[in-house]
Amino acid sequence: MTADTQFALRWILMQEAVTVVIPGAKNQQQDQANAAASDVAPLSNDTMAALRNLYETRIAPHVHHLW
Repeated sequence: MTADTQFALRWILMQEAVTVVIPGAKNQQQDQANAAASDVAPLSNDTMAALRNLYETRIAPHVHHLW
């Protein structure tokens, strides 16, 4: 698992509406690494704000009409 994957899982875990994350795993090592993402330090407020802005400007316009 890369640090990018753990970062992404940590970001998802920090979303107020999220109560659980169920990532896929091809083997036990990936499963354990996915579970360890919850031990990653919380992302800073600045990082969360930057990611929120990125999502709202680059992703939301392409997907929000789908739900």
